[in-house]
Amino acid sequence: MNVLIEMTALSIGRPTAGASPECVAAWYEAKARLHEHLAAQGGPDSVHESILAAHAHERSVRLLLEGTRAVA
Repeated sequence: MNVLIEMTALSIGRPTAGASPECVAAWYEAKARLHEHLAAQGGPDSVHESILAAHAHERSVRLLLEGTRAVA
C-alpha cells in the first residue's frame, strides 16, 4: 500500500452531503484499511491507528445497517 496515494484518494474521494449510505460506508472502509496498514507498521502510534481503524470500520457497518433499515 502506498500511504500517500491512499491518503490522497481518501481526501479527494471524501463523500459529499447527500451521498448514499453505501458510498459513505465504502469511504469509511477505505479509511479503516489505511489505518490498519499504518497500525501494522508498528511504532509509537500503532495502538492509536488500530483504534482509528476500528472506529472507521464500526462507522461503516452502522451506515450500512441504517441504510438497510431506511429501505425496509
